[in-house]
Amino acid sequence: METIDIVLSASITVVSLGMFMVSILSYKKFKNMKLLFVSLAFFVFFLKGFIESLSLFTKDLAVIDSSVSLKLFDLFVLILLFVATLKR
Repeated sequence: METIDIVLSASITVVSLGMFMVSILSYKKFKNMKLLFVSLAFFVFFLKGFIESLSLFTKDLAVIDSSVSLKLFDLFVLILLFVATLKR
């Protein structure tokens, strides 16, 4: 476990959580469905980062930390961002 992996995983997790919080507050203020989908995308990205961060410290999450499951998180984020782009 390298220090750079820990720092990058933690940074991605914290930044995505911050972006989720800002976008969900924007959604509550403007009630724009695009913002809801973007918020969900940031939340899924936060979950991915959280799981990756936890997997650096525990062996129990080795199954979840497979490349296939992490790519599914990425795919879900992309789909949510695409829907947000198309939403009127």
